[in-house]
Amino acid sequence: MRETRQERREREREEEYERERQQQRRKRNQRKKRKSRAGAYIAIIVVLVLAFTGLRIWLEARPGSAEPIVIAGADEFVAEGRVNILFLGTNQGLSDTMMVFSFDVEKKILDEISVPRDTYYARSAYPGAAYQKINSVLETEGYEGCARAVSAVLGGVPIHYYAEIDSEGVKKIVDSMGGVTMNVPIDMDYEDADQNLYIHLKAGPQTLGGDQAVQYLRFRSGYANADLGRVSAQQEFLKAAISGSAGLDFPKVALTAQGEVKTNMKFTAAMGLAGNAIGMGGGSFNAYTIPGTTGMQNGASYFFADAAGTKALMQQIYQQ
Repeated sequence: MRETRQERREREREEEYERERQQQRRKRNQRKKRKSRAGAYIAIIVVLVLAFTGLRIWLEARPGSAEPIVIAGADEFVAEGRVNILFLGTNQGLSDTMMVFSFDVEKKILDEISVPRDTYYARSAYPGAAYQKINSVLETEGYEGCARAVSAVLGGVPIHYYAEIDSEGVKKIVDSMGGVTMNVPIDMDYEDADQNLYIHLKAGPQTLGGDQAVQYLRFRSGYANADLGRVSAQQEFLKAAISGSAGLDFPKVALTAQGEVKTNMKFTAAMGLAGNAIGMGGGSFNAYTIPGTTGMQNGASYFFADAAGTKALMQQIYQQ
């Protein structure tokens, strides 16, 4: 079927954006890589708890006692019994997966809020269409800048901790878990030699090994709503990993997880974790995506967050 003029323009714009990203990657690869890594126990907790077994969160004390890296910008988000952790799934320096895990210690409820990577976040100090997307903030402003950006998009919620893991780390962890069993909704076929990305998955129920899991998590071109489709797919993967975590060989996965995550969670907090989440049921985990619309601006495609709707969503989460 021949593509329409509008479809051709969209494709050309996407290709132009990818070229701009590739140019950024080449520049970034010339810089010195960040070398700081968290201790082994911190890595175990953050990777397993946040990335895969989100229902098993433990905290040393009431989260209000932890000094947030971004303080609450609105009074309704000052809560002693809740902690918010920014989880970043990175690829070549860009945060292509951005989730906030918000845990209510008293009620034992965990909420996951996804922020699409193409969310428009204006930054006059960094000209260029690619730099107005929120996934570029990590590269230029680091973890705190990324946390500030996400906090602002979510209406002013505090961010207590951050955790980062890249595709290679995800691959190793999934393999150590014995894979994640789920239903792949569509055939997934995509190749990009510049990113060393080769995706070939068939639709249907199956157990995804590490390499296949990364393919599934990074696929986006075949969804009608592109990045929003990928966000939904990532949430389904998270739910599948959680539901299949009951028989997890924790020591084996823990050994694999060492050094695979970067975080600001202190060693003492990780070592002193108490069992606040023991007894949580399957209904204690909720996944959301911030509301908004996709559109074009200055020749680039963005996700424009609905500020009022997003703040209302966070208020709903805090008041449940």
